[in-house]
Amino acid sequence: MQSNWKKTTITFILGNDAAHPVRVVLANGIANPTPEAIEAFGGYLTSLTGLPFRHATVTTMNDVATAA
Repeated sequence: MQSNWKKTTITFILGNDAAHPVRVVLANGIANPTPEAIEAFGGYLTSLTGLPFRHATVTTMNDVATAA
């Protein structure tokens, strides 16, 4: 079975209001972002917006094919 990476989307959640969080979505990210890189970028967003970085969600899409 072969898996081909298609794209990665990273959603950053910022702010203190749990009912109305601020979402920053980065589409077409790298295949395997490290937790350190995600945390660092969340820190950059905090510096720019003044809102606390709460967490991030990484979604990866792959094509999976089996050899016949």
